[in-house]
Amino acid sequence: MSLASRFFVKSSHSVALNLRESYLTIPSAHPLHLLLRAFHIMKLFKKNKFAWTEPWFFCQRIRDRSEWLRAVLPAVAAGTLITGLLFARGPNLQWWQIVLLGLATAAVIQFGIEAAYMRRDISIDEESLEAFGNAGQITSYANHPLPQILSIELRRGEEIGFPFAMLVLRMADRGNVIGIPSSIRLERLAYTLHQLNVPVTLSGWEPAPDSDWHQNEYIQVAPNGAVLQVAQIESIPEVDRNLTKLPDMLIALMFAAWLMLVWLGLLAWIGIYLFQNRQTLGIWVILCSAIAMFASLTIPFGYFAIFGDYFSATYLIRVARGRIKGRGESLIKSFDGDVFAVELIERETWDKMAPKVIDFGFLRVEPDRERILYEGNLERWIVPFSSVKVCKVEEVQYGTGGESVAGELRCYVVLVFQKASGPYEIGLRVADKEIGKNTDARRMRKAVELFEFLVQGFSRLS
Repeated sequence: MSLASRFFVKSSHSVALNLRESYLTIPSAHPLHLLLRAFHIMKLFKKNKFAWTEPWFFCQRIRDRSEWLRAVLPAVAAGTLITGLLFARGPNLQWWQIVLLGLATAAVIQFGIEAAYMRRDISIDEESLEAFGNAGQITSYANHPLPQILSIELRRGEEIGFPFAMLVLRMADRGNVIGIPSSIRLERLAYTLHQLNVPVTLSGWEPAPDSDWHQNEYIQVAPNGAVLQVAQIESIPEVDRNLTKLPDMLIALMFAAWLMLVWLGLLAWIGIYLFQNRQTLGIWVILCSAIAMFASLTIPFGYFAIFGDYFSATYLIRVARGRIKGRGESLIKSFDGDVFAVELIERETWDKMAPKVIDFGFLRVEPDRERILYEGNLERWIVPFSSVKVCKVEEVQYGTGGESVAGELRCYVVLVFQKASGPYEIGLRVADKEIGKNTDARRMRKAVELFEFLVQGFSRLS
């Protein structure tokens, strides 16, 4: 039995596998190369259920010593052969020059072997699970039809001793191991595979028997037959509805996009300069400058993706806190201690392209007085613990799951409490942001933090 067909973790730091037994590696000279690229481009237009990109050098990082020896053996053999030939019949070179040429030959061959496996794109649709690696002139591709998959095991990072998770796939004649970055919520991936009728296991997860996509571990419900107290809801006077003024929104937008605007202005100036001096600079200087200008756009886009939301949200929250402190009848007089900035979103828009925020404000829990306080732009609430019927975390998948640019996992804290007119349900989303990419795992963590913040004093709920 081949090593690739076993797929077992030998220890917390090594995995026995041979990925190439399950892959096609196609150089650019091969006629299948263009066909494969065209097929991959066509796949981009199919409706994927889940997609992500492997952690960098996943295939290399999970090898143990013996696997590395087998992996580098072809390159070492080729380098040794070249060195021997140069010593025997080569030009008149110093010995160290010949050794360097042999090492360079081995390095180039090894890079050619490894390049397509350094970071692969993984996609799951209704028919198959695919892994596609592209390193310029070298392409790797693996296709695993879902009906032929015997089992998939999702292993958490702490189980294998790595900062990423792992998908272990078994088929009748082969298998595969695929890396999963920490940004992916494994429970959602397991649910997607389960919905596609693929046998899947994940520690701490079981498919739910009811309509919910998984067993919700983040839920508090009032006991059956409990008499719910009516919460106090009050509208904010028009003069105090000043938490989301248009000038503040524009300033926040500038915090997020200022570098982009400055950069585009700089590139426009450089472009005009190149055009005005095109006769003296020459075509090659202009061409290289244009390529560099285009590549430099990664800097402002990177700033926007990593810092934009954080700086704009921080500014808006800071301004809103100051204005709430200035309200004479505000329920929240001080922001010392735990106070969450939240957005209120109705369920009907949770899965829309742009969920509609109906209010923005701050939540505080007073366990000693057994109540939740909310001070928003439009309303303020006093919600006794005995008024709460349900508090839970719900996940809504918009678009393709995973790391797709066309989708995201949205996590809401659902709060249902008793109003004078009857039960009232609202979705809460944490408004403050953190530096870095806003991943599915981060959104889930923020929702869980808000949930635990709200239910900390619900001793009467079970």
